[in-house]
Amino acid sequence: MNTNIRLVILAILLLSLIMLGRQVKKRTLNLKHTLAWFFLILVMMIIDLFPDIIVFFSSLLGIELPSNMLFLFGYILLLVIIYTLTVAISKLSNEIRQMAQKMALMNKELEQLKEQKDTDKEQT
Repeated sequence: MNTNIRLVILAILLLSLIMLGRQVKKRTLNLKHTLAWFFLILVMMIIDLFPDIIVFFSSLLGIELPSNMLFLFGYILLLVIIYTLTVAISKLSNEIRQMAQKMALMNKELEQLKEQKDTDKEQT
């Protein structure tokens, strides 16, 4: 690969890493959910700096073209990211359901207290 292209890719990866870091620092993104993205960027930087790594792993796994190895790696990483986001969404859905149930119970209790207060006022 051309050195100029590799430098441009490296610069884009560094900018992406900086942007992710800033968003985590501003708490726009949760660190737990961005770890896969940090990992992806670091692996891509290593591959950009040492492109023979992909050739080695693709021949080791019996994959004919190194580009197919990159697609496989990307596919697996995207599956991991989708799985972690699915787990996070499931947890949040359960928390929302529990909070809604608690709110309903608290509203019912509040209405009962208001009714009791009104009946106490009427009796006096």
